[in-house]
Amino acid sequence: MKFRTHSRLAYLKRARHRGGHGIHSPFLFRLITSVVEDKRRIPEYRLFKRLKNRALDLLGEITDPSLNEAYELFSLAPGNPKQFYKKVELPLRYSTVVFRLIRDFKPAAILNYGPTLGINPAVMATANKESQVGQVVSDQLSELFCTELFKDFPNPNIRFSTENGVASFDPGFIVINYPYNPELSGKIVHHHLTRNGDDDVLIIRGIHESQEMEELWLELIANVNVRVSLDLFEIGIALFRKGLQKENFVLKY
Repeated sequence: MKFRTHSRLAYLKRARHRGGHGIHSPFLFRLITSVVEDKRRIPEYRLFKRLKNRALDLLGEITDPSLNEAYELFSLAPGNPKQFYKKVELPLRYSTVVFRLIRDFKPAAILNYGPTLGINPAVMATANKESQVGQVVSDQLSELFCTELFKDFPNPNIRFSTENGVASFDPGFIVINYPYNPELSGKIVHHHLTRNGDDDVLIIRGIHESQEMEELWLELIANVNVRVSLDLFEIGIALFRKGLQKENFVLKY
């Protein structure tokens, strides 16, 4: 927590770009001002809030023993659904950024890594119903919650995948939601760096959560294939778009 607080203060001092200030590329100016920073109210946002409330209700209803184990994993007392939600799901102000990016890029395939109650993949599937969303799961609890949540949210373009099944995907959009596991986040980053496409997008949550996560973020944005990076503090966005000048932006978001 102390590291994150210090990182937040450093981020606020370094954040220079807002409203397209200092952005010379027409592509990036539009992306930042009309997509990342878009403040318009979109009808789907109401759905996301309803799904969040349903997920919180499910946390109180489901009595699977693995739920208590998950609370312990995050050092939380059982029966604290709001804090548990914060650990596994992107805050809505950031998940809507992901939503807008997917709606703009329209990737054919998306991979979401990390534990979830079903909100993150639902947001991604709603953004573009033509995209195939792969939710990479390594625990039965996430699959259980997703199954329950998706009863109220039938969507044919979400499917579960194991780590071993990832090879069947050719994702143009990747989200890594392991802010408390730098080792696993790094493993996933390095895997996709060896097979990225020219227009791919990679998003990491928790880039300032720890020293290790910051180092991973710096390593990623230094990679020659990453042309542009956007630091929004809670998430980092890496663009592999060929032809862009290599630049790193800290957005005041």
